[in-house]
Amino acid sequence: MNKTDLQTLLSYSAWATNKLLAACEGITHEEFFRPLAPNPGWQTLWATLAHMLDAEYGWRCALQSQDSSNILTGDDFPNLPALQHRWQEEHAAWARYLASLPETNIHKGYGAEPESTMLVWQVVVHVVNHATQHRSEVAAFLTGLGHSPGELDFDLYLQGSPSKL
Repeated sequence: MNKTDLQTLLSYSAWATNKLLAACEGITHEEFFRPLAPNPGWQTLWATLAHMLDAEYGWRCALQSQDSSNILTGDDFPNLPALQHRWQEEHAAWARYLASLPETNIHKGYGAEPESTMLVWQVVVHVVNHATQHRSEVAAFLTGLGHSPGELDFDLYLQGSPSKL
């Protein structure tokens, strides 16, 4: 695993999340806040999206030794454009973090006790995998509501982004 690999994975994750958020533009307020059945753990589409963003934010803050105790919830975003805007900020923050990270640091731990943490590259893979899980849950519900985000496959991202190969 190298820094370019991590940048590609995070860029893919941002692309897939942006497709998901674009599909959300057709959802009504009631559909965002309707209890999900089966419940994937976050009760509503809105809460699931906020959880996804909070996880990306929290892990990045942990890697950067910043306070990550401020948990983001759906209440932090009054509407979809506000959520989309905050997510764009988070994608940009991840890109800046990785750009500034020395290549050798991706194979090290982080924080005050780096010997007892996951390695940086493992955290990034976890963040991408976590987002993939929840994107699939949200995509299934959006599709059921007639607003499929379309295919979110990594190979499709690569096909549209030849510079990432």
